[in-house]
Amino acid sequence: MKLFTRIFRWAILTILILTVGTLVVAWFVDSRQTDQELAEEFKGQPIRPAVHYYRVTERGSQTPRTIRFMETSASAADSTRPVVLFVHGAPSSLSFFNEFFKDTTLLNRARLVAVDRPGYGYSDFGRVETSIIRQAELLQPLIDRYKKAPYLMIVGSSYGGSVTARLAMNNPDRVNHVVFVSSALGPGLERTYPISYFADSPLIHWGVPPLLRLANDEKLAHRQALEAILPDWPKIRAKITMLHGQRDELVYPTNVSFAQHHLVNAKVKQFILPENRHDIVFNKREYMTDIILNILTQRDVKETVKAKPIAVKAGGYETTRL
Repeated sequence: MKLFTRIFRWAILTILILTVGTLVVAWFVDSRQTDQELAEEFKGQPIRPAVHYYRVTERGSQTPRTIRFMETSASAADSTRPVVLFVHGAPSSLSFFNEFFKDTTLLNRARLVAVDRPGYGYSDFGRVETSIIRQAELLQPLIDRYKKAPYLMIVGSSYGGSVTARLAMNNPDRVNHVVFVSSALGPGLERTYPISYFADSPLIHWGVPPLLRLANDEKLAHRQALEAILPDWPKIRAKITMLHGQRDELVYPTNVSFAQHHLVNAKVKQFILPENRHDIVFNKREYMTDIILNILTQRDVKETVKAKPIAVKAGGYETTRL
């Protein structure tokens, strides 16, 4: 009995030390890169992205929000290229998509853009916004920025899929294609661990590292935020491609059937990956890239066919108020 008690005490002490140690380390981890670090990341690349910021003045607020994004160059040739906008999940930042910005095949086919969602990266890090409706409003200036692009695709990962859905609802005539990757779309169709509620208690909340606190605040408000956009799913008219891991125990595969049921005015194609969990962007990046390229190729073919009948023989900071 004494031996058991001693082992139990050591086990509890070990768990406590590991927990405290993890929290201490987490205070110094923010999953983001400075502008200079991004410049170093892409140093030597044939096509290097540029980092930009804009400010949005919210209704009823005197304090503007800052949003950071990066995009590949805007040359004269790029004006005719489709735009692919990446929206990350939680906890994360635009750096989550760095490898796509190094893929020369993709870079030669489209102009790439990635954004730090509100509160993440350098978009007012730590300033949480739990409303999907408000997050989409804060990202709307990006949609407006590319309004002259011939084709706009948005790729939303995990929680970023929720925000992407709202952007597509708000811009049915501008968003041409949406790629949902492991996306949380249906209210309640995701796992919430008991520790999330514990971390939200008044005595604990402000002791949680900022990045984890952001993600946890979004997680606990996610059902209500998704319910708020539930009536607007029929507004989406963009073509939809869904990638989801069959073994995803964080954001359940039932999100795919939810989306199919509610996307009554959109064509939906799904890819269920039997061996994958919530890891598609990391472990299936090349597969994702192939799907994006295939979408762009199909678009190019249609544009070429449409063009044939009409062929003719030839002789710092920006401020936006919502």
